[in-house]
Amino acid sequence: MRYLGRDVWFNLETANAAAAAVKARDIHLSLVAAGWEPTLERFKPRPEAKAEVCTVGEFLADIGRRAHLKSMTLRRYAVKLRKMVADVAKLEDGLKKKARRAKYDYVNGGRAAWLAKVDGQPLSILTPEAVTAWRNGYVAKAGADPVARKSAERSAASYMRCVRALFSPDVLSVLQVKLPANPFAGVKLKDPGPQRYYSDISAEWLLACAESELRQGEPQAFLGLTLALWGGLRRKEADLLTWKQVDLREGKIHIRRTEWFEPKTEESVRVVDLAPAAVEVLKGFKNGARGEFVMTGGEPNPTASYDYYRCDCTWRKLVAWLKKKGVKQAKAVHGLRKESGSLIASDYGIEAARHHLGHRDIRTTSAHYVAKRKRVEVGLALRDGELKALKGGAGR
Repeated sequence: MRYLGRDVWFNLETANAAAAAVKARDIHLSLVAAGWEPTLERFKPRPEAKAEVCTVGEFLADIGRRAHLKSMTLRRYAVKLRKMVADVAKLEDGLKKKARRAKYDYVNGGRAAWLAKVDGQPLSILTPEAVTAWRNGYVAKAGADPVARKSAERSAASYMRCVRALFSPDVLSVLQVKLPANPFAGVKLKDPGPQRYYSDISAEWLLACAESELRQGEPQAFLGLTLALWGGLRRKEADLLTWKQVDLREGKIHIRRTEWFEPKTEESVRVVDLAPAAVEVLKGFKNGARGEFVMTGGEPNPTASYDYYRCDCTWRKLVAWLKKKGVKQAKAVHGLRKESGSLIASDYGIEAARHHLGHRDIRTTSAHYVAKRKRVEVGLALRDGELKALKGGAGR
C-alpha cells in the first residue's frame, strides 16, 4: 500500500479475492482517515504487541474467576466463542471427516487437544471485520433455501448475542488480562425476526393417547407430560419441583427458588393454576411419593455447568413417545409448554399466557410461544334479497 510517499506491505490473510478486496479497501480508508501509525497499529501490529494480548483460554479463565456469570451461562457462551474463533482461524480447513470428529473424543484426548488449540488462539483474532465476515459466511452456507437460510440467520444471531455478552462492560470491567479492542464495537446484529410457534398437534388427542399408553406403562413420562402440558412448566422446573411447592388443596404450583433450583428470571417466579383434572393426576402420584421431589429420578446437581436433569431417562422416554405421535419440534417437551401457553392465550388472553409461562416480556410470549387457535374471519354474509339488490345496482 502506498500513501504519502511511503510503501508498506500488508498480509490480507485470505485466499478469497472478495474478502481480500474488502480488507484492502479498509486499510486504504484507514490511511486516508487516520494516517500511517493508527493504521499500522490496527492492521499490522508489532509482534510484541500481539503477544501482550490474552489468549481465548486466558480470557475465559479470567471471566470464570472474576465475572458474575453463572457457570452454566459461561459454559454456553464459551462454546459459541470457541466455535467462532475456530471458524475465523480456519482451524478445521483441510481436515477430513475423521479428523474433524476428533474434537468430540473425550476418551482418547481428542477433545482436550482441540480445546488447547482453540484456547491458544490470541483473542485479537476477533475483530469487527472478522465477526461480520463470520456471520455472513455462516448464513451463506445455508444456500438459497429460504427455510434453511432463515434458520442459519437465527443461529448466527444467537451465536453473536452470546459471544457479545462476554464483551459487555459489566464483564470487561472486572477482568485483569490484556484485552484487545472490543470485536463487537460497531457491529450491528441483524434481527432475523421471531421464530413463531405453529401448533402441529391436538393437545386433547395427545392427552387422550397419553392416558391410554403412558399412565400405566410409563407413569413418570405421563407425569412429565402433565407438568409440561397442564402446567406449562419448563423441563428444569418440572425436574426439580418438590411437593412443598404443590398446593393440591388450592390447585396451584409455586415456582420459586429452592435449595436445588434457581429460576431462569425473576418473572419465572410465579403461581401456576391447575385444572381439576391435573390436580387429580398429581394426587395419585402424591399418594405413592417417597421423596421430596414430584418426579422420581436421581440426585440433584445444582452446581452442574451443563443441562443436568435428575429424570433424564424419563425425559428421553417422553421425547421418543412424542416423536412417535407426530410432534415434529426439535425440543418436543418444550413444545408441550408452548401448547399450554397457546391454550391459555386462547381462553384468557396473551397477558395471562405470559404470566402462566413466566416470561419477562409479553413480546416473547406472542412471538415464540403462542399459536393461533381460534378462527378469526371477516363477516360479510348477506341475505338473498340484499345480494340481488346489490347486483342490480351500480356496484356501490
